[in-house]
Amino acid sequence: MPGDNTARPLEGLRVFELSIAIAAPSCGRYLLHHGADVFKVESPKNPDVARLFGSAWARDREDIELMGAWLDTGPYVSEMSAGKRSVGLDLKHPDGIAAARRLLAQCDILITNYSAPAVKALGLGYEDARQIRPDLVYVALPGFGTDAGKPYYEYLSWGPNQAPLVGLDELTGYPDQEPSGVATVAPPDYSAGLHGLIAVLAGLAHRDRTGEGTFVDGSQYEATVALLGPFLLDYQLTGRLQTRMGNRQPGSAPEGVYPARGDDRWIAISVTSDDAWGALGRVAGNPPWAGEARFAAAAGRAAHHDELDDLLSGWTAEYSADDLAARLQEAGVPAYAVLDNEALFADPQVRDRRWYQVRPNTRFGRDLFGGNPQRLTGTPGHTATAGPELAEHTVSVLCEVAGMAPEEVENLVKAGAAFTAMQPDLVLQRPYDRYLPVLVPNIEGAS
Repeated sequence: MPGDNTARPLEGLRVFELSIAIAAPSCGRYLLHHGADVFKVESPKNPDVARLFGSAWARDREDIELMGAWLDTGPYVSEMSAGKRSVGLDLKHPDGIAAARRLLAQCDILITNYSAPAVKALGLGYEDARQIRPDLVYVALPGFGTDAGKPYYEYLSWGPNQAPLVGLDELTGYPDQEPSGVATVAPPDYSAGLHGLIAVLAGLAHRDRTGEGTFVDGSQYEATVALLGPFLLDYQLTGRLQTRMGNRQPGSAPEGVYPARGDDRWIAISVTSDDAWGALGRVAGNPPWAGEARFAAAAGRAAHHDELDDLLSGWTAEYSADDLAARLQEAGVPAYAVLDNEALFADPQVRDRRWYQVRPNTRFGRDLFGGNPQRLTGTPGHTATAGPELAEHTVSVLCEVAGMAPEEVENLVKAGAAFTAMQPDLVLQRPYDRYLPVLVPNIEGAS
């Protein structure tokens, strides 16, 4: 928590982050939470997609410039970059890349998910970077690795198209429908970020033992393939091809999401044993279908799963999802109301664990973002600020960390090799700011 003086495990480490979207930014965010100082090097000439998204409420405001304050309005800015320091540099300008090299010389870690050819063209590939900082832990997370001899080396990719590439999307949706896909969440991006985090920690451990740096040749493609391990192994051993199952799960019947009372309200129920089936019947008031012999054993329930879904839907639709879930849970049947975004804010587990964070922010005064699931009891992590304005920390980082004189940085800005925050005097407020004390109890660290 802000103000906690307990040293975090990565305190004192510096991270040079050359990133876009989610994979490398999420890795950098975890490192920051545990104490690292993360410098996100970015440019308004080629903004991170997290900034280009912006916010719908800001679209028609005449005082918000599209290539100015607009780039700070997207909620993903704080979600992916809370606590980071934004350094505005044009890496295609010779003076900009020279400044980046001076900053990199002071860093312990470099993480990037830019395409391998692009990073190499900038002169920031591993062989270039190790000349600047020999003991650097360098983690590359491009779509398909960094080996120029491999077939997909020059291809561009990110989470939403990694999922169909490896067959993850083939598993989503219902058997009689086309794959639904997972593009709005992009699990491959987050998976790659976690792989990157493990790689950083392994590289640091190696450096602690040997004094040597490390190059990690990551691949978002392979990180996504890793999610399908059991299905691929099953195919190799049995020839069975896993495909879409809707909301079902082998070994459980009935299993699914069923309608509840109210508009677009649903309850998830999973019956994993004969005892659970008996308990569900008792909660339902022992209707005739609950006592039918063909449903008594798991095999029978699985064989008649479609009919069971219809019977359960007729029953669940008469009840509140929350109330029915509580009754089923008490009887020993796994069940929970299907929550939308609004309901998640009110969920007691989410609220009591203080998952959502509100921290000071230059553009908005304060901003909201999700927390970190990695909680170390002896060395608690925290994030002191929300997401930065684009290029908010250029001057302070280049002077204090890279050792540049203020006039050098000023000349970089004049030459277009570096950037400072745009529309710095424009203070905005998110439409939901007034509701934050209700949505996030015990707001801490927010002005």
